[in-house]
Amino acid sequence: MWNVFTTTLEELYRQYEKIRALQEKKRGVLVALDMAALEKLTAEEDFLAKAVQQLEKQRLTQLAQIAQVTPGVSAETNMEELALLAPTDAAHRSVLAASRNLSRIVKETAERSEANSLLIEGALIAVNRQLGKIGGAVVDPVYGNTGGEQVRHLKKNLDYKA
Repeated sequence: MWNVFTTTLEELYRQYEKIRALQEKKRGVLVALDMAALEKLTAEEDFLAKAVQQLEKQRLTQLAQIAQVTPGVSAETNMEELALLAPTDAAHRSVLAASRNLSRIVKETAERSEANSLLIEGALIAVNRQLGKIGGAVVDPVYGNTGGEQVRHLKKNLDYKA
């Protein structure tokens, strides 16, 4: 049971490693504004996210099974404490190493995802600004107590002789 749990943690690590690699590729694609590549990466990312969800369900099921047969394991038990309750020293070391690796990769993946979110927000702001210019309106941020936006409508000087 403990070996299966460790294997699940290791598989979660591998999936998050793939997601982290995709996040790095995604950053380059976002900077280059390559929408076709971004769409492919997003589809692959969705597939990996579904795999992580399945593995998480397995992990929770396995954790519940461990809790049934191991005294002292509860919903509040963290991975460090769980590793201490492992039946053998080998299981203790493997669960501890797998959980630490998983925690590290999840943190790195979240940081890369957050950085990509900032790039996406910046790109959307630029697109909205360009669309506003095309449509004859400019939205400027207002820095004051309201924190709102100010919309200005531009006069269109179209040359109909062309």
